[in-house]
Amino acid sequence: MGRGKKWLGAGAVLLVILVVFLVFRFARAAGALTSIIQEVDASCQMLDAVPGPEDIVIDRERGFAFVSGTDRRLVMAGGEQAAGVRGGIYLIDLNDPVEQWALQPVTPSEPERFLPHGIGLHIAADGARSLFAVNHPADAPDQVVIFDVDEDGRLSHRRTVSDPLLHNLNDVQPVGGDAFYATNDHGDGVSATVQDFLLLDQANLVYFDGQAVEVAADGLSYANGVNVSADGTQIYVAETIDGALRIYDRDVASGTLELADYVALGTGVDNIDVQENGDLLIGAHPKVLDFAAHADDPKALSPSQVVLIELKSGGGGKARTVYLNKGDELSGLAVAAGYGDIMLLGPVFQPRILACERGDVASVP
Repeated sequence: MGRGKKWLGAGAVLLVILVVFLVFRFARAAGALTSIIQEVDASCQMLDAVPGPEDIVIDRERGFAFVSGTDRRLVMAGGEQAAGVRGGIYLIDLNDPVEQWALQPVTPSEPERFLPHGIGLHIAADGARSLFAVNHPADAPDQVVIFDVDEDGRLSHRRTVSDPLLHNLNDVQPVGGDAFYATNDHGDGVSATVQDFLLLDQANLVYFDGQAVEVAADGLSYANGVNVSADGTQIYVAETIDGALRIYDRDVASGTLELADYVALGTGVDNIDVQENGDLLIGAHPKVLDFAAHADDPKALSPSQVVLIELKSGGGGKARTVYLNKGDELSGLAVAAGYGDIMLLGPVFQPRILACERGDVASVP
C-alpha cells in the first residue's frame, strides 16, 4: 500500500473517531443517556392558559404573577397564520384563592409586532415598577421592550431597545429603570444547529446601562435564563447545553462581571427564579432531545424538572430536584416561579400552567 493510501486510511479512522466522539459528547449533553427512573411528584392544580406561557415573574409584595405567552408552534409553522400571531403579557392575581387563579391580559397595543419570550421585573427604591420583555418581531431584529407597571398590574409601553448585540435573545433581567442584562443563546455567523451539535461556546450575556450595549460575559453554551440576587451583587446565568449554572460577582456601579462559581447540574437548565430567601428555582429539560421532538410534535412528551439550589453565603450550596415528571402532566417545562408554598410551572408550548404545592417552605401569610 502506498504512503498516500496509508495516510488516507489513517485520516478516515481519525475522522470516524472524531464523529463518534462528537455524537457521544452531544448525546450526553442533550440527555440522551439519561434515564428517569422515578418521578418526583407535587400536588398540582392545572390552570388554563394561553399557548406557550414560557416565563413567569412574580411581584411578591403585590401578589401579582406576570406571564409571557406566545403560540410558538404557530409561529414556527410559518405562513399567513404565523404572520398574524401576537403574543402577550398576562397577569395572575395571587391574592385570590388558588381555585380562582386565571390569566388576565395586560399587554398594551404597542408595540404592534409583539412575540414575547423571557421577561424580568424591576422594582425601584420608590416602588416604581418596570417589566422588561424580550421581543422577537417577525419583521425586525430582536429587541427588549420596557413597560411601566401601574398599581393594578397594567402595562404601558415606555421604551424599546434595539442593538446589533441583541441578536439571539432569550431572557432579560433588569437591574435598573432602563438597565438590564440579556442572554443571546447563540452566536452570529454559524447556524444554531451546528453550534448546538458541536457544543460551541458562542453564546453570551450582554449588558445595557441605559445608553449602550456591551458584552458582559462570553464563551457560553446556549445561554438561557438570567437573574440577579436581591442586593444586585450577583448575576445568575443558566447554560442549557452544558447543564450548568454560572454565578458572577457584579460591580453594581459599572455593571462589569467576574465569574465566581460554575455549578454543574447535569440537566438542561432554563429560566431562573430567585426566592425571597435567596434560593434559586430553575426549570429544566432533563432530556433535551426529547424537548426537540416535542417542539416538532405536540404528542411527543418531554420530561419536566424543577431544581432547587440552596446557596450559601461565601460560596457553595446544594441542589436537589423538587419536581420531575416524564411529560404526561407537563411537557417542556421552562420556568418555576415560587410564591410562598406554591410554585407556578410554565411550559414552552402547551396552553397550561401548573400551580404546585411545595412542602419545604412556609405558607404565604
